[in-house]
Amino acid sequence: MLIKNFLTGTPVYYAEERLRRPISFEKSSRKKNDETSESDDGEGCPFCPKNAYMTPTPIFDNGTIKIVPNLYPFISEKEGLGFHDVVIDTPLHNERFAEFSQEHIQMLLEVLAERFLQLEGYEHIKYIQIFKNNGLGAGASQAHSHWQIGAQNFVPPKICYMLDVLKEYSEKTGENYFDSKKAFITLWENSCFALVIPTDSMFTYETHIITKKSRQRLSEFSREELGLLGEALKKQISVYEAYDDRPDYNICVYNAPKGCSDSSFRFFIQLIPRKGNMAGFEFSSGCYINSVSPEACEKIMKGLL
Repeated sequence: MLIKNFLTGTPVYYAEERLRRPISFEKSSRKKNDETSESDDGEGCPFCPKNAYMTPTPIFDNGTIKIVPNLYPFISEKEGLGFHDVVIDTPLHNERFAEFSQEHIQMLLEVLAERFLQLEGYEHIKYIQIFKNNGLGAGASQAHSHWQIGAQNFVPPKICYMLDVLKEYSEKTGENYFDSKKAFITLWENSCFALVIPTDSMFTYETHIITKKSRQRLSEFSREELGLLGEALKKQISVYEAYDDRPDYNICVYNAPKGCSDSSFRFFIQLIPRKGNMAGFEFSSGCYINSVSPEACEKIMKGLL
């Protein structure tokens, strides 16, 4: 079955039979890494407190969460292109995000929101991307839990496209897309956020956290609301861990560009477990293959919830 993802315009093929493909590559190297990580004491890890000399002077450090400039940035501050931060969210080398307390996660979100505000204060910054790569398969180069913030001097094309289609949808239907019952399957919700599966999901077991409030940026939520966001985030990451021990995953946080006040856009978070890698077809065609339908994903996720 072929559909088009609404928020990106990307064609997506649902091909569930691909899950039955035989895999000839052994995962012994990953298993070995997982086994050794249990006893890994962080020797040589630049994000551990004992190796603080290996990272630049912190931008922020409260003893639990630390923000440092990335030593290997993809955005050059020297060239005036923007900023690239690393947010080290725990001093403990082996602590996983799913193990964080609710208070710890709320503190992290408050720190991210404050840094977001600081970066928006720079005149040349137009868009800020917050993301987390967890595991080698998700693009992480360090095992120690961390996030990244990329502050750019332009709005990425994907975000521009998203703003256009959301505005058009609102004008045509008189409804905010994020309120559409057809667009999302609700798995769980609290008073401020809903954990959902997009009905046009691009990735296997992809889920979103969407807000019920008219909020466009992480920095617009109250302290209480950030606590509710942390509750949703911890719940879904715990579900992924229950389904697949020590999963690789990406967390992508979507905020409106600076200066954007269009209410058709709302803050949301995309969670992508890396159950399959992009390959030649995706790179060459710009299309995606999803091996699990939203309905099948719903059954599995609700069972774990």
